Amino acid sequence: MKLMYCAHCQDIVRLFPEKRSCKCGKSWGHYLEDNATTVQTWPGLSIGIANPDFAAAHQTFAAEPNAFTPVLTMRAWINPASEPDVKFVQGEEIERDPSGTESISST
Repeated sequence: MKLMYCAHCQDIVRLFPEKRSCKCGKSWGHYLEDNATTVQTWPGLSIGIANPDFAAAHQTFAAEPNAFTPVLTMRAWINPASEPDVKFVQGEEIERDPSGTESISST
C-alpha cells in the first residue's frame, strides 16, 4: 500500500487508481493501471506500508480490539525518488521565508 505525504499541509492520503488530493489541494497522486506504480506530485513523500503486515495487524485488531500485541506493528518506509514504481511529477514549490528555509503552512 502506498500513501502520499503532502509537504505543504502535512496531510497523508491513501492512493487509489482514482486521482486523489491532499487537504490543501497542492498535492495529488494515483495508481497506474498496473496497480503497483503510482504517480504523485513532488515535493512530497511516497510512503510504503508492507501489505502482509497491515493485513495481519488488521485481522489481529478485529479479533481483539482491546489487546496489544506486537502483531499490531507494521513495517513502513519512505520510498526514495529513485524507486521504479513511484513516478514523481512537478507540483507546487514549497514557499521559503527570506532566510531560505522552508515555510511550512499550518493549514
